[in-house]
Amino acid sequence: MRPILAAVAVAAVLPAGGSGAQVRAPDIGVCAGFPAGAERYGCRCESGAASGAVWGSGPYTADSHVCTAARHAGVIGAAGGVVVATAGPETDRFAGTVANGVETYPWSARSPTFTFLGGAPAAAAAPATCARLPAGVDLLDCICPAAGGAGGLAWGSGPYTSDSDICTAARHAGAIGAGAGPVRVIALRGLPAYTGSTRNGITTTDYPAWSVSITFDLNAR
Repeated sequence: MRPILAAVAVAAVLPAGGSGAQVRAPDIGVCAGFPAGAERYGCRCESGAASGAVWGSGPYTADSHVCTAARHAGVIGAAGGVVVATAGPETDRFAGTVANGVETYPWSARSPTFTFLGGAPAAAAAPATCARLPAGVDLLDCICPAAGGAGGLAWGSGPYTSDSDICTAARHAGAIGAGAGPVRVIALRGLPAYTGSTRNGITTTDYPAWSVSITFDLNAR
């Protein structure tokens, strides 16, 4: 119950604008995880505290590291300080971005959320240039440059093996044309075999069993 009591105490002294300037930091406990079922959580991030994993860009998944998320949101800097996190609605789409020197990760499963008083959703960093799906990533937004020269290899006809060149596979699938543009890559279960084909001017190759597949969100175009 202690974190929830701390949250209530912080809420009582915060001015209407959400600033924590009137809170005496020693009176507030050190941040732990966002308490399950709490509507508001006030805590103290200490200077030099270890970072932890964060999913989303405001809102953040409820199991994200509170202080790392607060630095990403810009409500504190490396010196730490008091933060007030508020519970948000559940959602199933979290974008990973880089903001204020902190990188967060995408997530695509339904989760409770939190955000910060005095903070704002981080401006989305420009998606990276597509290459191959990184291990352990379930959802990836990236940018394919305009087609030109020899493209990378892709295996399968949709889904494709996860080590396929994303842009080659995306053009084969019709998720993007010859010009530059964004694609959203979704990881799927691997298949016992993949069959190549020729579509949209792109030829892919057969392959035996592979542990992870990829497909594309055609609604993201």
